[in-house]
Amino acid sequence: MRRAFILLSYILWLNTSIVWANDVRDTGLAILDITTMDGQEPECEFVFAPENAFGIGIRNCTKIKGRIILTEQGDTLYDSGDYEKDQHGMTIRIRGNTSAYYSVKKPYKIKLEKKNDLFNRRDSAYYDKNWILIDDGGDMLNTMIGLKVNELIGLGGWTPAYKFVNLFMNGDYRGVYMLVESIKRNADCRLNVDKHTGYIIERDAYWWNEEVWFSSESGKQFTFKYPDDKDVTSQQTDYIQQTINDVERAIAQGNYPEYIDVNSFAAWMLAHDILGTKDSGGANIYLTKYDDSQDSKVSMSTLWDFGSIMKTPNTWSRIRTDDFFYFKQLFENKNNSFTATYMNLWERLSDSLFLSIKEFLTYFASSPTASAIDMSRHYDGQRWNYEPSSVNDNVEEALSWFSQRQKWISQQLATDHISHTENAKHPVHEKTYNIGGHPTKTEKTGIYISNGKKYIAGKIIR
Repeated sequence: MRRAFILLSYILWLNTSIVWANDVRDTGLAILDITTMDGQEPECEFVFAPENAFGIGIRNCTKIKGRIILTEQGDTLYDSGDYEKDQHGMTIRIRGNTSAYYSVKKPYKIKLEKKNDLFNRRDSAYYDKNWILIDDGGDMLNTMIGLKVNELIGLGGWTPAYKFVNLFMNGDYRGVYMLVESIKRNADCRLNVDKHTGYIIERDAYWWNEEVWFSSESGKQFTFKYPDDKDVTSQQTDYIQQTINDVERAIAQGNYPEYIDVNSFAAWMLAHDILGTKDSGGANIYLTKYDDSQDSKVSMSTLWDFGSIMKTPNTWSRIRTDDFFYFKQLFENKNNSFTATYMNLWERLSDSLFLSIKEFLTYFASSPTASAIDMSRHYDGQRWNYEPSSVNDNVEEALSWFSQRQKWISQQLATDHISHTENAKHPVHEKTYNIGGHPTKTEKTGIYISNGKKYIAGKIIR
């Protein structure tokens, strides 16, 4: 009797899965089918941070070989073919750290055996091997919102492309995901650093779980995104470590504009203040250096990881006020270049940025994609046993956040003596001219022009 009950339960589950599969494929959302060799599942081990570190990491991730097919509205955007090393197919593994530990719906990394563009944009410039699957379908569309802010604020010169998909693995429905371009060097369409002498590094809370890392003089740990761990040499590690040490000394001494791209640092910080990011250590802080020449400055790269955005009402984002990175030192620095740049970006971009976000979200809420996500979330919720929110609710909450956020930041900057432009002192290491246009030394008194701004007695006037 018990065996018959188990068999009946299995048959009912199988029939339900088949109905799900047919209904999910009719939602209109793109379909990502992954078939692994022998039906294998990606696995990993979880590890916990050592003393004086934090976080939960993954290691010993199995890379499962297989095939990937992406279709949309009946059209095949990409088909990798069956696995053949260096020729066809792909491998898939679990990615992430804390997100992989706490979620039964795992995030994944896909690596194609041969470069291609999963989105079929008909341009080989978009070809790459590395792609990411993020579980963001049942959340507040945070990744989409964060990437839109990245685009509007102009960070990194590149914003990752993405597509919402329904994922099936070996015929089993896994839910709504975002298929996203990964943070990676690609001179044509991702991060452009020199192939031989360029760097992409991360201020990494999970450094303890990486094979290659280095620590700065102030005790901040960094890991490599480019070159790959297996390719980075000791000489390269020494060089970029010394570069970061130089940046830290320059911040302390006030001559940091000689070493960092101040605009990118200010834009990155402003973006997270607008987004209201609560996480600090897990904010995925990527830095680039185009090459190893003296002319190449350290720059902040594309925003990434938006799991904790819109969670700091009536306060600044956490990364601004703690010591995990350098922003607290930059805001409090005797050289006001960073603060002035931050303020100038806000004054120049805030109105258009918030208007663009409102228009973008309002349009998205009524789009066929939003409708398809809503229908798909119904099945996602059944698959993973949760009550999904609607896209409209997500958009309304986000619109409310940005409306309040714009007012709050404006009020703070109007009264904050550190950031207010009327109290901003003349930034050092900038060329200065008198009102006749002739070069002159910076003076605390008199009228002069520097970096396109007019100063009287060392203070900006409007």
